[in-house]
Amino acid sequence: MERAADLLFLIAEKEEASLTELARAIGSSGSAVHRILTALKNKGLIQQAEENGPYTLSWSILGLTQRLTARADLRTISRPHMVALRDLTEETVTLNVRSGFDRVCIDYVEGIHEVRWHQNIGQISPFYAGATGKALMAYLSADELKDFFRTVKLRKITPYTMTKRDEILAELESIRTQGYSTGTQDRVLGVAAMAAPIFNPPGRASATLTIAGPSERCSPARLKEWATPLTEATRRISEQVFEASMGPDDEESEPAMVSSAGRR
Repeated sequence: MERAADLLFLIAEKEEASLTELARAIGSSGSAVHRILTALKNKGLIQQAEENGPYTLSWSILGLTQRLTARADLRTISRPHMVALRDLTEETVTLNVRSGFDRVCIDYVEGIHEVRWHQNIGQISPFYAGATGKALMAYLSADELKDFFRTVKLRKITPYTMTKRDEILAELESIRTQGYSTGTQDRVLGVAAMAAPIFNPPGRASATLTIAGPSERCSPARLKEWATPLTEATRRISEQVFEASMGPDDEESEPAMVSSAGRR
Protein backbone atom coordinates (compact mmCIF):
# COMPACT_ATOMS: atom_id res chain seq x y z
CA MET A 1 0.00 0.00 0.00
CA GLU A 2 2.78 2.43 0.96
CA ARG A 3 4.75 1.64 -2.19
CA ALA A 4 1.65 2.17 -4.32
CA ALA A 5 1.27 5.63 -2.82
CA ASP A 6 4.97 6.34 -3.39
CA LEU A 7 4.62 5.37 -7.04
CA LEU A 8 1.59 7.63 -7.54
CA PHE A 9 3.44 10.58 -6.06
CA LEU A 10 6.51 9.88 -8.19
CA ILE A 11 4.48 9.66 -11.40
CA ALA A 12 2.68 12.90 -10.48
CA GLU A 13 6.00 14.64 -9.81
CA LYS A 14 7.69 13.43 -12.99
CA GLU A 15 4.52 13.66 -15.15
CA GLU A 16 5.64 10.45 -16.81
CA ALA A 17 8.07 7.74 -15.76
CA SER A 18 9.26 4.35 -16.99
CA LEU A 19 9.19 1.12 -15.02
CA THR A 20 12.97 1.24 -14.67
CA GLU A 21 12.95 4.81 -13.34
CA LEU A 22 10.24 4.04 -10.81
CA ALA A 23 11.88 0.84 -9.58
CA ARG A 24 15.18 2.67 -9.10
CA ALA A 25 13.49 5.59 -7.31
CA ILE A 26 11.81 3.45 -4.65
CA GLY A 27 14.61 0.90 -4.41
CA SER A 28 12.58 -2.12 -5.43
CA SER A 29 12.79 -4.81 -8.11
CA GLY A 30 11.24 -4.23 -11.52
CA SER A 31 8.93 -7.22 -11.12
CA ALA A 32 7.57 -6.01 -7.78
CA VAL A 33 7.00 -2.50 -9.09
CA HIS A 34 5.37 -3.87 -12.23
CA ARG A 35 2.81 -5.78 -10.14
CA ILE A 36 1.90 -2.61 -8.25
CA LEU A 37 1.70 -0.56 -11.45
CA THR A 38 -0.53 -3.18 -13.05
CA ALA A 39 -2.92 -2.98 -10.09
CA LEU A 40 -2.98 0.82 -10.29
CA LYS A 41 -3.56 0.64 -14.01
CA ASN A 42 -6.42 -1.84 -13.59
CA LYS A 43 -8.03 0.59 -11.14
CA GLY A 44 -7.74 3.37 -13.70
CA LEU A 45 -5.38 5.52 -11.63
CA ILE A 46 -2.49 5.43 -14.11
CA GLN A 47 -2.18 4.75 -17.83
CA GLN A 48 0.26 4.05 -20.67
CA ALA A 49 -0.08 5.58 -24.10
CA GLU A 50 1.50 2.46 -25.56
CA GLU A 51 2.61 -0.94 -24.34
CA ASN A 52 5.91 -0.75 -22.45
CA GLY A 53 5.67 3.04 -22.62
CA PRO A 54 6.04 5.46 -19.67
CA TYR A 55 3.35 5.65 -17.02
CA THR A 56 1.26 8.78 -16.46
CA LEU A 57 -1.60 9.63 -14.14
CA SER A 58 -5.04 8.87 -15.54
CA TRP A 59 -7.73 11.54 -15.82
CA SER A 60 -9.97 9.30 -13.72
CA ILE A 61 -7.85 10.16 -10.68
CA LEU A 62 -9.72 13.46 -10.62
CA GLY A 63 -12.61 11.53 -9.09
CA LEU A 64 -10.53 11.20 -5.95
CA THR A 65 -10.28 14.97 -5.65
CA GLN A 66 -13.99 15.75 -5.70
CA ARG A 67 -14.24 15.84 -1.93
CA LEU A 68 -11.39 18.36 -1.82
CA THR A 69 -13.59 20.94 -3.55
CA ALA A 70 -15.32 21.69 -0.26
CA ARG A 71 -11.94 22.16 1.38
CA ALA A 72 -10.95 24.61 -1.35
CA ASP A 73 -14.13 26.56 -0.61
CA LEU A 74 -13.25 26.43 3.08
CA ARG A 75 -9.85 27.97 2.37
CA THR A 76 -11.39 30.76 0.30
CA ILE A 77 -14.00 31.53 2.96
CA SER A 78 -11.53 31.33 5.85
CA ARG A 79 -8.72 33.39 4.38
CA PRO A 80 -10.06 36.90 5.17
CA HIS A 81 -10.82 35.83 8.74
CA MET A 82 -7.33 34.38 9.08
CA VAL A 83 -5.73 37.62 7.88
CA ALA A 84 -7.88 39.66 10.28
CA LEU A 85 -6.87 37.43 13.21
CA ARG A 86 -3.21 37.63 12.22
CA ASP A 87 -3.42 41.43 12.07
CA LEU A 88 -5.09 41.51 15.48
CA THR A 89 -2.77 39.09 17.26
CA GLU A 90 0.37 39.52 15.12
CA GLU A 91 0.80 35.73 15.41
CA THR A 92 0.53 32.91 12.88
CA VAL A 93 -2.99 31.69 12.08
CA THR A 94 -3.54 28.23 10.58
CA LEU A 95 -6.48 26.40 9.02
CA ASN A 96 -6.65 22.69 9.77
CA VAL A 97 -8.99 19.86 8.83
CA ARG A 98 -9.74 16.49 10.35
CA SER A 99 -8.22 13.38 8.80
CA GLY A 100 -9.32 10.30 10.71
CA PHE A 101 -7.95 10.69 14.23
CA ASP A 102 -5.34 13.21 13.04
CA ARG A 103 -5.49 16.73 11.73
CA VAL A 104 -3.86 18.30 8.68
CA CYS A 105 -2.89 21.92 8.05
CA ILE A 106 -4.28 23.14 4.72
CA ASP A 107 -3.51 26.87 4.91
CA TYR A 108 -1.79 29.46 7.09
CA VAL A 109 -1.04 33.18 7.41
CA GLU A 110 2.32 33.85 9.03
CA GLY A 111 2.74 36.18 11.98
CA ILE A 112 4.58 39.47 11.60
CA HIS A 113 7.25 38.92 14.28
CA GLU A 114 10.77 37.92 13.33
CA VAL A 115 10.45 34.94 15.67
CA ARG A 116 7.17 33.27 14.81
CA TRP A 117 5.51 29.87 14.46
CA HIS A 118 5.70 28.31 11.00
CA GLN A 119 3.36 25.47 10.04
CA ASN A 120 3.93 23.27 6.98
CA ILE A 121 0.89 22.77 4.77
CA GLY A 122 0.03 19.09 4.60
CA GLN A 123 1.65 18.27 7.93
CA ILE A 124 -0.25 15.58 9.84
CA SER A 125 -0.44 15.84 13.64
CA PRO A 126 -2.29 13.83 16.29
CA PHE A 127 -5.59 14.80 17.92
CA TYR A 128 -4.57 14.52 21.54
CA ALA A 129 -1.52 16.84 21.49
CA GLY A 130 -1.85 20.55 20.80
CA ALA A 131 -4.75 22.97 20.83
CA THR A 132 -5.71 22.27 17.21
CA GLY A 133 -6.23 18.54 17.55
CA LYS A 134 -8.04 18.84 20.86
CA ALA A 135 -10.48 21.39 19.38
CA LEU A 136 -11.52 18.68 16.90
CA MET A 137 -11.33 15.78 19.32
CA ALA A 138 -13.70 17.53 21.75
CA TYR A 139 -16.57 17.13 19.30
CA LEU A 140 -16.15 13.45 18.50
CA SER A 141 -19.19 11.31 19.23
CA ALA A 142 -19.09 8.90 22.18
CA ASP A 143 -18.52 5.98 19.81
CA GLU A 144 -15.73 7.82 18.01
CA LEU A 145 -14.02 8.58 21.32
CA LYS A 146 -14.18 4.89 22.24
CA ASP A 147 -12.60 4.00 18.89
CA PHE A 148 -9.95 6.66 19.42
CA PHE A 149 -8.81 5.38 22.82
CA ARG A 150 -8.96 1.79 21.58
CA THR A 151 -6.88 2.34 18.44
CA VAL A 152 -4.55 5.30 19.10
CA LYS A 153 -1.42 4.79 21.16
CA LEU A 154 -0.95 7.82 23.40
CA ARG A 155 2.64 8.86 23.91
CA LYS A 156 4.45 11.86 25.34
CA ILE A 157 5.43 14.07 22.39
CA THR A 158 6.78 16.62 24.88
CA PRO A 159 6.95 16.45 28.69
CA TYR A 160 3.68 18.43 28.74
CA THR A 161 1.60 16.09 26.54
CA MET A 162 -1.46 14.60 28.23
CA THR A 163 -1.62 10.83 27.87
CA LYS A 164 -4.04 9.82 30.64
CA ARG A 165 -7.55 9.12 29.43
CA ASP A 166 -9.34 10.78 32.36
CA GLU A 167 -7.29 13.96 32.05
CA ILE A 168 -7.93 14.17 28.32
CA LEU A 169 -11.68 13.62 28.75
CA ALA A 170 -11.84 16.35 31.41
CA GLU A 171 -10.07 18.80 29.11
CA LEU A 172 -12.38 17.92 26.21
CA GLU A 173 -15.38 18.70 28.42
CA SER A 174 -13.85 22.08 29.24
CA ILE A 175 -13.28 22.78 25.54
CA ARG A 176 -16.92 22.04 24.72
CA THR A 177 -18.02 24.38 27.50
CA GLN A 178 -15.88 27.35 26.50
CA GLY A 179 -15.87 26.73 22.75
CA TYR A 180 -12.12 26.78 22.23
CA SER A 181 -8.97 24.93 23.27
CA THR A 182 -5.53 26.03 24.39
CA GLY A 183 -2.20 24.29 24.56
CA THR A 184 1.22 25.29 25.83
CA GLN A 185 4.22 23.23 24.73
CA ASP A 186 2.16 20.03 24.69
CA ARG A 187 2.99 19.29 21.04
CA VAL A 188 5.96 21.54 20.27
CA LEU A 189 8.29 22.86 22.95
CA GLY A 190 8.31 26.64 23.12
CA VAL A 191 4.98 27.04 21.30
CA ALA A 192 1.57 27.99 22.70
CA ALA A 193 -1.69 28.03 20.76
CA MET A 194 -5.43 28.30 20.89
CA ALA A 195 -7.95 26.84 18.44
CA ALA A 196 -11.69 26.89 17.81
CA PRO A 197 -13.76 24.48 15.70
CA ILE A 198 -15.42 25.14 12.35
CA PHE A 199 -18.61 23.16 11.78
CA ASN A 200 -19.62 21.75 8.39
CA PRO A 201 -23.26 21.81 7.14
CA PRO A 202 -24.23 18.56 8.93
CA GLY A 203 -23.06 20.23 12.13
CA ARG A 204 -19.85 18.27 12.70
CA ALA A 205 -16.56 19.85 13.72
CA SER A 206 -14.47 19.23 10.63
CA ALA A 207 -11.89 22.04 10.77
CA THR A 208 -10.28 24.59 13.07
CA LEU A 209 -8.65 27.98 13.09
CA THR A 210 -5.58 28.13 15.28
CA ILE A 211 -3.52 31.05 16.58
CA ALA A 212 0.02 30.00 17.52
CA GLY A 213 3.28 31.62 18.54
CA PRO A 214 6.19 31.44 20.99
CA SER A 215 4.96 30.49 24.45
CA GLU A 216 6.74 33.39 26.16
CA ARG A 217 4.72 35.80 23.99
CA CYS A 218 1.45 33.85 23.92
CA SER A 219 0.77 33.71 27.64
CA PRO A 220 -2.47 32.18 28.99
CA ALA A 221 -3.78 35.68 29.70
CA ARG A 222 -3.06 36.85 26.18
CA LEU A 223 -4.61 33.76 24.65
CA LYS A 224 -7.76 34.40 26.66
CA GLU A 225 -7.96 37.91 25.19
CA TRP A 226 -8.16 36.36 21.72
CA ALA A 227 -10.92 33.88 22.57
CA THR A 228 -13.83 36.11 21.51
CA PRO A 229 -12.42 37.22 18.13
CA LEU A 230 -11.33 33.64 17.37
CA THR A 231 -14.66 32.01 18.19
CA GLU A 232 -16.52 34.79 16.36
CA ALA A 233 -14.39 34.13 13.27
CA THR A 234 -15.05 30.38 13.35
CA ARG A 235 -18.77 30.97 13.91
CA ARG A 236 -18.94 33.21 10.85
CA ILE A 237 -16.92 30.75 8.76
CA SER A 238 -19.27 27.93 9.78
CA GLU A 239 -22.25 29.99 8.67
CA GLN A 240 -20.59 30.95 5.38
CA VAL A 241 -19.69 27.32 4.67
CA PHE A 242 -23.32 26.40 5.31
CA GLU A 243 -24.55 29.12 2.97
CA ALA A 244 -22.07 28.09 0.27
CA SER A 245 -23.32 24.50 0.47
CA MET A 246 -26.96 25.43 -0.13
CA GLY A 247 -28.45 24.78 -3.55
CA PRO A 248 -30.81 27.14 -5.41
CA ASP A 249 -33.84 25.51 -3.78
CA ASP A 250 -32.44 26.30 -0.35
CA GLU A 251 -31.80 30.00 -0.84
CA GLU A 252 -34.86 31.03 1.14
CA SER A 253 -34.11 28.63 3.99
CA GLU A 254 -32.93 30.07 7.27
CA PRO A 255 -29.31 28.98 7.85
CA ALA A 256 -28.73 27.00 11.00
CA MET A 257 -26.84 28.95 13.62
CA VAL A 258 -23.92 26.90 14.81
CA SER A 259 -22.29 27.54 18.13
CA SER A 260 -19.03 25.90 19.15
CA ALA A 261 -19.83 26.12 22.85
CA GLY A 262 -21.64 23.19 24.35
CA ARG A 263 -21.72 21.10 21.14
CA ARG A 264 -20.98 17.38 21.25
